[in-house]
Amino acid sequence: MDEPLNLENLVIQMYEAFSKRDYETLNEVCAKDIVWKQNPGFPGGGTHYGVKDIVKNVYESNNSRWNYFNFERLKISTTKDSVIVEGNYIVESYGTKRRIKVETAHIFLVHNQKIISFQQYTDTFTLWEQLK
Repeated sequence: MDEPLNLENLVIQMYEAFSKRDYETLNEVCAKDIVWKQNPGFPGGGTHYGVKDIVKNVYESNNSRWNYFNFERLKISTTKDSVIVEGNYIVESYGTKRRIKVETAHIFLVHNQKIISFQQYTDTFTLWEQLK
C-alpha cells in the first residue's frame, strides 16, 4: 500500500481479500493481532485473533455450515477511526434448502491504516431457525 487508503476502501479491500483467501492483501490491511468478534449467539460465533484464525474459524467453517453464504453490503459509514457496514447475510442451509436474508451490521476499528478489530451484530434467531 503505497498511498493511504480511505477507510471505506480499506474495508472493501478486506472483504474482497477474505472472499478470495488473498492472504497477502489480508496481511496488508489487517493488523497482525486483529480481534474478530462475532455474536456469541451466531452459528460458530465467538472471538478470533489474527487472519489465519479468522479464515479457518469464520470463513472456512461457514462453508461447512451453509450450503450458500454471502454478505451483501448496503451502506458504509465512516468516522475518524471506524467503519460501520450495514448489510444482509444471504444464507441457505443444507437442511431446508431455503434462502433467507438476515440483517447485520459490522463495525471496524482502524489504526495506522490497519483494521484492528471487527464487531458483528446480527439477527441470530433467524439464522438458527434456518439451520433447523
